[in-house]
Amino acid sequence: MARMPRRSPFAGRHARAGVSFLAAAVILAATSVSVDLALLTFPSEQWRAIVAAASQAMEFAGVWVALPVGTALLLTAGEPAAWRRALAVAAAVATPIVVQLSGAARSPFLILLALAAAVIGYALIVFGVAEHRRDPSPPGRVPVAVAVLATANLLVIALGALHLLLWNPLARVPALDMGQIYLVLGAGPGGVDATPAVWAFGAAFVTIAAAVAALVGAVRGLVNTHLVVTCGLLLVHATSFFLWGAGIGLGEQLASTFGGPIGDASPVASLLALVGAACLAGAILMQLLPAAPAVDDEADAAEQDWGGEQDGPSGSGDGHGVPVAPASVTP
Repeated sequence: MARMPRRSPFAGRHARAGVSFLAAAVILAATSVSVDLALLTFPSEQWRAIVAAASQAMEFAGVWVALPVGTALLLTAGEPAAWRRALAVAAAVATPIVVQLSGAARSPFLILLALAAAVIGYALIVFGVAEHRRDPSPPGRVPVAVAVLATANLLVIALGALHLLLWNPLARVPALDMGQIYLVLGAGPGGVDATPAVWAFGAAFVTIAAAVAALVGAVRGLVNTHLVVTCGLLLVHATSFFLWGAGIGLGEQLASTFGGPIGDASPVASLLALVGAACLAGAILMQLLPAAPAVDDEADAAEQDWGGEQDGPSGSGDGHGVPVAPASVTP
């Protein structure tokens, strides 16, 4: 059976790199759109300007950096002809301009498209982790990576808990202090929503358990630095992603009790959402780093066997691979 060429069009690492950048572009742009929707409920104009600037920076990274790079890589995968290279350059230049001028970069539809991009991104991460499973880790590198990423996620949890339980209620009801706010909420039916506390303790438990598992796996040679960094970035993304859901119940209680919209009045959740999206995009793109070369034992063994048949002595040769006619025997 004929084998497919290794560098056929739209096959191999070049095409995967293009898909990776396109997935990252959609995730970054969609997160920027969702954060911009939350700006309307911020009472502070200063914080609104800060979050808007951060959101615009993420939009620029997605639309004007990741999108053209991904388009160019995807269209030049394999061994492209000259016309396909020219098409890739034209598409890389035109795509962000069309997306920006058409309003697609600001469309809420991107939020739904980002779900598909995230699924594709996680699939790419699985392939990348499998490729890097044999990467060596210098001594002491894994514990340092675990400490840094676990601390970062615990910081996200702490900021998220303060946002849900302290800063957002105070920003929503500035006329009352914390004790008065929770006294009024507790007097209502069902009491104060406990979802934020469950989210905080659950996320902290997962973080500590993952850190311990990574350290034990590193001692046994099952975990390397690439896997730790990838999982750490994904953990930060997951923590910031579920922060939004953890605050829905308490936000509804504040809105129904004191009036006003359900959305956040504190900017912390929006800033953490931007951080989480950047972590997910980083985890996708870091799978493009070159992996340590893997040794194909079967191929090596086959090569040795083939060499033995060629170079080794045999009954039908002279020891140098040249066949020799059998000598005649005279009775």
